[in-house]
Amino acid sequence: MKRLLLIILFSGTALHTWAQCAQTLRLARATYEQGRLHEIESQLKGCLEPTEKGGFAKEEKQLRVEALKILTMSYIYLEEPQKADAAMLSLKKADPYYRPNPEVDPAEFVALYNSYREEPVYRIGVRLGVNFTQPNIQELVTVVELAEDSQFKQAVAFQFGAAVDLPITLFKQIKKWTLHGELLYQQRRFEIVQLEDRGINPAEPDKKLLNEFEGAESQTALSLPVTLEYKFMEKKFNPYIALGFSTDYLLSSKLTAERKRTDEPGVPERGLDLERERINLSALAAAGVKLPVGPGFIVFEVRYAHGLTNVSTPETAFVNQSLALDYGYAVPVFKQSSLSIAGSYIFNKHNPKKITRKK
Repeated sequence: MKRLLLIILFSGTALHTWAQCAQTLRLARATYEQGRLHEIESQLKGCLEPTEKGGFAKEEKQLRVEALKILTMSYIYLEEPQKADAAMLSLKKADPYYRPNPEVDPAEFVALYNSYREEPVYRIGVRLGVNFTQPNIQELVTVVELAEDSQFKQAVAFQFGAAVDLPITLFKQIKKWTLHGELLYQQRRFEIVQLEDRGINPAEPDKKLLNEFEGAESQTALSLPVTLEYKFMEKKFNPYIALGFSTDYLLSSKLTAERKRTDEPGVPERGLDLERERINLSALAAAGVKLPVGPGFIVFEVRYAHGLTNVSTPETAFVNQSLALDYGYAVPVFKQSSLSIAGSYIFNKHNPKKITRKK
C-alpha cells in the first residue's frame, strides 16, 4: 500500500512539473513576442534539464524542440553566436527529423540550421530474404553417358543477417550515393536430374530403360556483400540501383542423392558431404526502394549475383567414390549465380555536427 501511495505521489508530482513546463513555454512565447529576449534563458533553463531533473517529459518532445527553437532565436538576435550554436545543437539532438519552414521561420534561424549536418552518419538494421541459385557449368564431368533431358534446376533457399548504410555526400550536398554493406548467413540450393539411357527392354520395345539420378545440393555460407547505391530519382520511396561485389566463405556443402532404375532396384536416398572451394567471389547488380517509416527505412531489393570463381574443380570431381560408383554422378566444374529478393529495416543513426566550410 505504501509503495502504491509513493507511486501515486511521484506521478502526481511529475504531472505537476510537466504542466509547469508547458505553462513556462507559453510564458516564453509571450516574452519572445514582446522582445524581452534577455529573460528567455532564465525562464526556460529548468524545463530544458533532463526529464528526471524536472524538465519536459519524454512524451513532450515537440514542446522541448519549440523551447529550444525560441532559445536559439533569442541568442541569434542577442548576437551570442556560441550560445546560439549550442542551442541549435541541442535542438537537433532532441529531434533529428525537425526541419525549419523557410517561408515562416526567420532567415537567420534557417541559415544556422543549414550550417549543421542533417543526414544520418550511418544506418544499421536487419535483412531477410530468399534466393534462387543456378549453377553455371564450366566443364561437365560424367561417369555415364547422359540422356538429353538431364538438367540442373534452381531451388529456393533463405538468407538473413545485418545491414549497414554509409551515406556519401558529393557535389555540394547532393545526397544520392550510399555505400552499403552486409554480413549474411546464406543457404543456397539447386537440384540435379541426370538421366542415363540403357536402351530398350526387349520384352517391351516401346519402353526405354533409364537410370535416373536425383540430387539436391545444399550449401551454407557467410557472405560479405558490398555495393555502391545511387538514388536516381527524388521520390518519397527513394528508388535506387546498385553495383558491387561479394566475398563468400563456404561453411558446408551437402548432397542428398538418390538413383532410380527402370525395372530394377535403385540406390536409396543418402546424404553426402562435398568438397568445394571455400572462398568464392561474385559481381552484384541490384535495384530497390527505401520507404521512410518511423526512425528509418523499410527496404525492398532485388539482387543478381554472378559467380566469378569456380565453386568446384576437376580435382574434386571423383573425390567421393561412393557418389561415383553407387549413384553414377561426378561433380561438374561450375560457378554459380543467384537471384535474391529481400527486405530489411534500417535505423537512422544521427550525430549532429556543425559543417566546417572550406575556404
